[in-house]
Amino acid sequence: MNLFRVMKLKFYYMINKNTLLTFIFAFLLIVFILVLEIINLDQKRADEELINEYLINSYVYIKMFTVILSIYLFSYSISFKNDFLIYLLLPLNVKKEKNLIACIFLNILLILFLYIWIIIFFAYLALNIHTFVVNMEIIHAFLNIIALSYIFGLYAMLLMQIINNNFSFIIMIVIYIISNNLIDYKEYLIIKIINLCFPFLDINCEYMYNDLYLIILIVILIILNLIIYHFRDLNF
Repeated sequence: MNLFRVMKLKFYYMINKNTLLTFIFAFLLIVFILVLEIINLDQKRADEELINEYLINSYVYIKMFTVILSIYLFSYSISFKNDFLIYLLLPLNVKKEKNLIACIFLNILLILFLYIWIIIFFAYLALNIHTFVVNMEIIHAFLNIIALSYIFGLYAMLLMQIINNNFSFIIMIVIYIISNNLIDYKEYLIIKIINLCFPFLDINCEYMYNDLYLIILIVILIILNLIIYHFRDLNF
């Protein structure tokens, strides 16, 4: 069975009422907040000031909701309830690593799909500020946010595999909140070390290190998830 067919089966297994409601709720909530941000802008100020305020506030909320949703989806997809598909695949001689790869790819695509719609709505609202123009800094900021969401999602998947408990979702959110509040202390060596493992972005959604490191960290986390899943005892 090829990877695409495994992804298709995993998709039907994961996309249930709870997942759909979570996606719809998250999207509507972030849309509502972005609309409020536009409404609350002081139109008497210069357009450049309005754009900066809208961008910074939007980054904060979009980052928070995207990362938390990613943590939920990645951990939820590998939980016992949603990973039971493996018992149907093993008798068909499908390697269990293929199940995890399909799961990771599917999560990446689902988060990306929702994220694109959020960005479209963000840009639509931003056009209310007449001089708003999408530039490379804004695109780079949004790429950093989606990379960050994948990193914490993969950490959540890793933790779910290790402790096999729904509390892993809460633990990862706490870790994200703590790491996100370390930005004011980034000059300290210990914070720079923590940032290597748990990245945080500044108000302009810039990363402390080279952007390539975000990609490297994502690859490392995927490999670690595959290694643990390979040796994981499937007798829950």
